[in-house]
Amino acid sequence: MNNLNDPPMWNIEPDPRGRGAGAGDGHQWNYALLVPMLGLAAFRWIWTRESQREIQEVKAQYKIDISSIKSEMEIKYRETLTDRRRAAATLELELEKERQRVKGYKQAMVSQSHQLMEERKQLYEEREALEEEKQRLVKSGAAGARDTHCADLLNMDKRKNGSLMWVYLKYWQLQVTVQKHKRAEGAILGGKILSHTK
Repeated sequence: MNNLNDPPMWNIEPDPRGRGAGAGDGHQWNYALLVPMLGLAAFRWIWTRESQREIQEVKAQYKIDISSIKSEMEIKYRETLTDRRRAAATLELELEKERQRVKGYKQAMVSQSHQLMEERKQLYEEREALEEEKQRLVKSGAAGARDTHCADLLNMDKRKNGSLMWVYLKYWQLQVTVQKHKRAEGAILGGKILSHTK
């Protein structure tokens, strides 16, 4: 079959014993196919083993990377949590300071308001006493006897001025003081009313 110039042992001839192609003198073909198959099997085995080793290395590196990332994230989370808690504590402290400051302002306003009311009460009582003194001097006529002459405006000597003028001067000074206290009280109470409306 296909004998080209009859090269020895190149063509596969039928097995004289009837066992098929390659039997008898053509047995080298069996070995010729076996060597590449063994080579392929060896290559596959080496490749599979190398692939398994690389897969194991990748898995190990993956576990290390995941563990490292997890540790870093936990550290960052703890740091962030600590910073947030510190900031919250600072804000709480500042808020408490502001509360104490507002409380102090309220107490000072109440105290000042009571003080102004007490001073106003005393001024009214002193003014009434001066009014009574003025009325007594006018009724007694003693004022007219002593008010015979007046000195200049800068004179502070009671002996050179009439006593009634000194009573009026004291009365006017008290009126001015009362007006000042009324304005201050109105400003404080007005601020207090505004703070309540807010």
